[in-house]
Amino acid sequence: MKNKTTNRQKIRTVLVGVAASPGYAYGPVRKTESRKFSLDSSAIPASTLVAEEKRFRKAVDTTAKEIEELKKVAIERLGEEEARIFDSHLMMLKDSMLIDPIVDSILKDAHNARWAVHSTLSGLITQLENSKNEVLSERASDLKELYNRLLSALDESIPKRPPKKSKGPSLLVAHELTPGMLMTVEKDDVLGFATDIGGRTSHISILARAMQIPAVSGLRNISNLIEEDDLLFLDGTGGMVILNPNEDDLSRYKEKLSVYNKQKQELFMMRQLEPMTLDGKYITLHANIELPMEADTVLDFGATGIGLYRSEFLFFRKGAPSCEEQAQAYAHILKKLDPHPVVIRTLDAGGDKLVSDISATDEANPFMGWRSIRVCLSRKDLFKEQLRALLLASREGHLRIMFPMISSLDELREAKRLYQECRTQLLNEGVELPKVKVGCMIEVPAAVMMVDALAKEVDFFSIGTNDLIQFTLAVDRTNELIANMFEPHHPAVLNMIDRTVRAAHREGIPVCVCGEMSSDPLSTLVLVGLGVDELSMTPWSIMECKKIIRSVNYEDVKATARTVLKMDTAESVNRYLRQKYLQMIIDLGISSFITSHDVKNPMDKNA
Repeated sequence: MKNKTTNRQKIRTVLVGVAASPGYAYGPVRKTESRKFSLDSSAIPASTLVAEEKRFRKAVDTTAKEIEELKKVAIERLGEEEARIFDSHLMMLKDSMLIDPIVDSILKDAHNARWAVHSTLSGLITQLENSKNEVLSERASDLKELYNRLLSALDESIPKRPPKKSKGPSLLVAHELTPGMLMTVEKDDVLGFATDIGGRTSHISILARAMQIPAVSGLRNISNLIEEDDLLFLDGTGGMVILNPNEDDLSRYKEKLSVYNKQKQELFMMRQLEPMTLDGKYITLHANIELPMEADTVLDFGATGIGLYRSEFLFFRKGAPSCEEQAQAYAHILKKLDPHPVVIRTLDAGGDKLVSDISATDEANPFMGWRSIRVCLSRKDLFKEQLRALLLASREGHLRIMFPMISSLDELREAKRLYQECRTQLLNEGVELPKVKVGCMIEVPAAVMMVDALAKEVDFFSIGTNDLIQFTLAVDRTNELIANMFEPHHPAVLNMIDRTVRAAHREGIPVCVCGEMSSDPLSTLVLVGLGVDELSMTPWSIMECKKIIRSVNYEDVKATARTVLKMDTAESVNRYLRQKYLQMIIDLGISSFITSHDVKNPMDKNA
């Protein structure tokens, strides 16, 4: 086997994954592997149970100290805000809903501490990894970080392995990379990284963007294909790597790196400029976030508020968070953004059983089943606790509350009734509350068909294009057999957006788009032309979007939108948009930061 590896032919191999952090890198590979642990499920003597619990508690303390040290390193390298990523790990270590089941496994089931950690956390990790929700599935890495650190702290028989000494700047390649692993290497030694699994919203991707390290994730098997010191070209903008690149690849790499560095400087200057078209149309640009700590940096990207905070991440634990815990998390976001608006979506979970306190019998199609607002209206106790927390937190900033997956007037009115009931109760208790705007998401065709009536009931609309496209076209984009049919520019989708905007404006309420369409360059131009008032996207996309908006006339994109609404196929819409705007987008000098296949193929010689 050794000879086979030594004599392995260096074959040029192209792998395509997820563009996790923009930029380009080239250099030798350094492989990073997770430590393996031995596990034993056999019962331990009753006389040792208390001592075993103490051993586990000591491991928790040891792990907490390790994470605190990693946080200090992150603060030195990145600052307080980015280092908050490690706060979530520390909070989990202090969470009795996570720790108590492990202690119970030791004391009640007579398991040794390592097996108690393994049996308790591995099931939760599997649930996360199997989720069809990309953001939730990527949160498994946070739990794995704790899993590995706790088992390592409990494995006293094996000495801790010191970090590998660097041979110089290299590209990290791993099955999975965690924030802790990244903090154990010097930043100057990391040219970029590539992983088998992961996506754009994982903590490691957030850190990579903060550190301005190019990264590609979701490559499936790169850790098996590659060997230590192999040469790798990494394109974090296009989501591609080339193992053993040839001379043409390297020539294009140098050219693209030069362009990228120039464009990065130009984009940095866009942050404080207004997102206004050449003829004076202002488009509000907000950020989507998943974790409270992400609120600390969104203004640095040029956002003027948060258009979508997905509150379900607070519920991903054993036992629902208390009113006080929720209020504290919401208040943190509102304080950080004040006086800018923060749109918090009420709990959107259920059918996929990712929230442990919410379960249902097995459903053939959970994403069209007992989920979202349907769960909240069934579990009024849970819903009212969240509404009460939101109202209490509203005193700290500019809150807007949004109800997801509304498909009828009855649902919306019942949700509003419960909201008003909670508000009245707090006022009767002597709590002073500011006025809070209430809106709903338009993400199912039924809502679009009822949009005139819905517009009379709310203060704003937010179009969730990811679900709207999926439900309108009956396409599950996670299904590889039909993923190419997930088409944002399908005439049915564009006409639904147009219908929603016109109905909202007749009632004098604004419309936001918070799905992935909002950060796609060609889609941005169509959405602005259709009259969408606000776009909400991942924070790192805001500067590019702002530059596009500042480069067009509103009247021109409005005419473009009217033209594409008359077209009868997505292909004709895409062709027309590319012909009209593709060269303009390339000329803007932001191609190095845009991952849309409509704009460029990163390794295309003609790109």
